[in-house]
Amino acid sequence: MIPTHGRDRLLAEAVASVLGQDLGTDVRLRGVVVSDDLGSAATQAVVARLHAESDVPVRYLDSSGPQAGTAGASRNAGTVLVQTELVAFLDDDDLWEPDFLRRTVGALVEGDHDFAVAWTHADEPGYRMARIAPGLGAKDVVARNPGFVGSNFVMRTAAFRGLGGFDPVLPVSNDKDLLVRALSAGLTYAVVPELLVTNRVHAQGQLTDKTQRRLDGIRMYARKHDALLTRSDRRYLRGQAADVRRVVGASAPVRWWSTVTVVGHRAVGVLLGEGR
Repeated sequence: MIPTHGRDRLLAEAVASVLGQDLGTDVRLRGVVVSDDLGSAATQAVVARLHAESDVPVRYLDSSGPQAGTAGASRNAGTVLVQTELVAFLDDDDLWEPDFLRRTVGALVEGDHDFAVAWTHADEPGYRMARIAPGLGAKDVVARNPGFVGSNFVMRTAAFRGLGGFDPVLPVSNDKDLLVRALSAGLTYAVVPELLVTNRVHAQGQLTDKTQRRLDGIRMYARKHDALLTRSDRRYLRGQAADVRRVVGASAPVRWWSTVTVVGHRAVGVLLGEGR
């Protein structure tokens, strides 16, 4: 399932990385669903072309409308069309390595887990993304995302629906939120310790961009999971918010104070051995 938002060139490359999977003999790709929260005619044409060129169905879903607005809402809309035992997600600006599905599905089935997660890397030199470890609990991941993103996991469809899918309201951290709820519900996971997903850094708008929307999302996430947060967790999330506020602040004094807050947070983190 691929949510998309007006990035047709990147979308076509993302779909190609799905259709180009080396599945082996035990995994079958039943179809690709593209959920377009803009309802773009141009995007629909791209999907129609990809469908015509592929032996695997590539379906277009117009998920625009009042319910649209977040990646979680777009993903949830697309999963309505999913009729398979397993579901996987890929953001339109990410790519799967050819053996992503074979390796993650294999790990999930072999250990009889609810979901499996692979490691992710960025295409920007020097940028290292978190690499999830096995055996984590909800309290371990509620503040710092351990490396669970919207493109690097495969989950049993029944388990995904049992969780209620992604939070359709959260504008950011909806992947981490899903992981927290999954672990809180007792779901188990396998880790494939290989870099099988590429996160592409670009200038066409990303959830990690430092915007007011991201700032509001961090605060919303913190309120939702307040009962799980430790003092250290709250300090970390406040530091994230201050880092964004430093960029979006409307006045010089606000930006200055946010900078001081971020620096102070990082200093405390070093003293307590938290790291970033």
